[in-house]
Amino acid sequence: MKTCKTLTLVLIALAVAMPAAAQPSRLYDKEVKQLLDQTKQSYERFWDALDGQVKNTTFKGPAGEFIVKRIDEDYRKTIDTARERFTGGSSASTEVSAILRDAGRTQIYVTEKGSAMKGASEWQAHTAVLGQLAAQYGGAYPPVESRVLSRRTDMEVIAAATAIEASSKQLASALENALKKDKATPEAARKAMVADVKLVGENAKLLGSAVKDAKPALAHVTSLTNQVKKVQAAIAASSAAAAVTGQLGRLDAPLGVITSAFSLK
Repeated sequence: MKTCKTLTLVLIALAVAMPAAAQPSRLYDKEVKQLLDQTKQSYERFWDALDGQVKNTTFKGPAGEFIVKRIDEDYRKTIDTARERFTGGSSASTEVSAILRDAGRTQIYVTEKGSAMKGASEWQAHTAVLGQLAAQYGGAYPPVESRVLSRRTDMEVIAAATAIEASSKQLASALENALKKDKATPEAARKAMVADVKLVGENAKLLGSAVKDAKPALAHVTSLTNQVKKVQAAIAASSAAAAVTGQLGRLDAPLGVITSAFSLK
């Protein structure tokens, strides 16, 4: 038991220490759904590989005694619930967290029995899938107890991009009107600032289309965030800052959704 706890702590420490550069890229919803399917399939391979007598045994874990077969039934329900709850409108973060948590009981049992146990290699393959799944929710396997898992759906990203596109149009109009009142701002400078704001909307539209079509989108996210920063800096240094504060602020929330979805700061 001491060896098991030590191993778990080491794995958790490695997960926490993983540098940002090692974080995986964001998968689309259909790919995460495939991971959930692989979670079920890889677990079933593990269960099929177990010795028949083992399935009916009882073992003592940190929280008490458990019947192996009962653990299996509960874990299957947990996986199936996550697969059912994962939809275009829900990333099933709570249910995925439950999968990672509930896998811990079997993890303890397999670790106690050692690599010679029938099914040990199949369990290792299963936990590899769990690691990939957890990464899409900002976590790791074994899970870190204090970390709350979450994931933005494709629909949320598309909606955020659409909101930015609409807000940028309002901002461009308000900015142009405000700058026209400032006779000290050259026409060329005014047009350049307004064009930069419109480019925010164009980048948002490209991002939304890429996500909708399940095409690579990270480059669009980077372009969008950089363009928003450029616009924010230019407006802050202009005479129109006070007049367009409200419109400019409407970019913040949807941009936060997008950067969160792609694990950017």
